[in-house]
Amino acid sequence: MTKEEHVQRLLQDPIYAIIGNAELSLGRNTITIAKEVLAAGVTIIQYREKHKTWREKYEEAREIARLCHEKDATFIMNDSTDLAIACGADGIHVGQDDAPARIVRQLAGPNIFIGVSTNTIEEMKEAKKDGADYVGFGPMFPTSSKKDADEVVTNEAKNFALHQFSLPVVTIGGISLANIRSLYDEGFRSFAMISAIVGKENIAEAVQGLRNVLK
Repeated sequence: MTKEEHVQRLLQDPIYAIIGNAELSLGRNTITIAKEVLAAGVTIIQYREKHKTWREKYEEAREIARLCHEKDATFIMNDSTDLAIACGADGIHVGQDDAPARIVRQLAGPNIFIGVSTNTIEEMKEAKKDGADYVGFGPMFPTSSKKDADEVVTNEAKNFALHQFSLPVVTIGGISLANIRSLYDEGFRSFAMISAIVGKENIAEAVQGLRNVLK
């Protein structure tokens, strides 16, 4: 798939799974989680691991990338441009404290797509100016999955994201089976989740439940 096709997928498949935290995955191995998420039909996976060494993350990321590509799924590496390049990721997602998209582009080249975490209108504008291909936008609701999460987005920022912003917007933060439909009804079409997917005993059932409420 081309970079453009991967970005287009963000607009076509609403389920975006974030994996890599054993504490949030009921203690299960990350490779096992990746296999279960893919078997559940998820086509967009981000690997986010904050606590392992570079080599440990590389070994995991390389295997998850292989599994994703076997299933024609999109694999996104969180934070680390060098890991994204090393493991053959399709995309890289960076936060406000990481290298800006323009630097990531210089390092990773033209064929990898780049996402940037945003919380405000200014951050969205800056991400676009820096050459991002999409933005993560949130938190939409209070979340315990990220210890240093920003405040919930404002209504003004929501309106901007929905009506005045030209890049794909992936919502994130506290999204669950109970509230995902409300975001869809507002107009959002992409939903990044951790606990709502990998925090469930039966991942396939969780993913199907999310898809059902979006129908």
